[in-house]
Amino acid sequence: MVVERRIPWPFGLSCREVQILHWVTRGCSNPQIAKKLFISPRTVSTHVEHLLVKLGSQSRVQLAALAVEAGLLLASEM
Repeated sequence: MVVERRIPWPFGLSCREVQILHWVTRGCSNPQIAKKLFISPRTVSTHVEHLLVKLGSQSRVQLAALAVEAGLLLASEM
């Protein structure tokens, strides 16, 4: 029997934060991420600020390194 159950993202991240983290790790700027996700650059900025706090990072580079190390990258482009 196969059972499916939902598990939360590590570090208490939301689905949207994981999406933002994916694009930050790919080197995209806030305006580029906003365009891809159909949200405002300010909203992206807020998500990035939350990611920095949740992951205990001080820069986008640290966020990217942690995402790669923790295996948080999404398999495909969104």
